[in-house]
Amino acid sequence: MNYSKKNMVLMVIKEVNPRDLKKIVYLEHQIFKEDAFSKDLMEKFIAKNFLFLKLEISKLKKHLIGFIIVIKDQKEMVNIVNLLINPKFQNRGYGSYLLQQTIEKIKQLKNINKIVLNVQISNLIAIKLYEKFNFKKNPIVCENYYQSGEGAYLMELDIYS
Repeated sequence: MNYSKKNMVLMVIKEVNPRDLKKIVYLEHQIFKEDAFSKDLMEKFIAKNFLFLKLEISKLKKHLIGFIIVIKDQKEMVNIVNLLINPKFQNRGYGSYLLQQTIEKIKQLKNINKIVLNVQISNLIAIKLYEKFNFKKNPIVCENYYQSGEGAYLMELDIYS
């Protein structure tokens, strides 16, 4: 991976809790604009999530670097519904670090053998990140998937292959 272990030593990955809601919703709307999840939906993700993790700098004042939301869609499959890194911290390997740590947590769970996600067809940086972790892109585009009208690719990772 291209992230520096020195930088990651200061990083902490924790479960998101209700106190994080304001920061999470602000960051979500800053990045995704009209495609952002609502505050109500974020509250539901916090209350009933499968994995809702945040990446922070572990100093006195906590800085939210990003977060990831994983839900259990089916008995043997999970869905990454959101992976977001604060723009101030993008292109430094934090997304790779958070995704790699999340995949490791998922691999430790019993009976989960596939991770799926949807990604905007125009989000080439995210697509490249997922491909780096061996996610395979389904060539069929899900038209008008996002509120903005943009389409999405379905990407899948068989975690035991």
